[in-house]
Amino acid sequence: MKKSKSGASIIMLIFEILVVIMVILLTLEVAKGMGKSETVRKINLANDLKMMVDTLVGVPGNAVVEYPQNVSEYIFVLNQGDAVVYKKEDPEVMRVSRGFYLPAEMKASGALNQKARLCLEKNSQMIILRECRENER
Repeated sequence: MKKSKSGASIIMLIFEILVVIMVILLTLEVAKGMGKSETVRKINLANDLKMMVDTLVGVPGNAVVEYPQNVSEYIFVLNQGDAVVYKKEDPEVMRVSRGFYLPAEMKASGALNQKARLCLEKNSQMIILRECRENER
């Protein structure tokens, strides 16, 4: 009788170890997938756009800032209080939005639909999201 309990506990121990190994492998696979995820890229783009707006708010005078990477896969929308990044085929829940605060006298607007070069322009009290012009390099 004692042998039977000992054998059952060894089998249970092996089973528990296998389950733990499977959970670890599954967790690593999910983490690897999220690291390459399109969502992470959109979050980074939205955060960058928000920081660019925040920087332009603090810059005296007029200025133009170009995003340093090709963004032709994405659609960008700049509203009065947030920056939105998404892909053409994304449903509403897959859009990434980051809010920002503007001084009362400032306004922000603009959109960029799958163009390679993104520029933010501060012109007086307006921040405009637009495609970069040829002479802006």
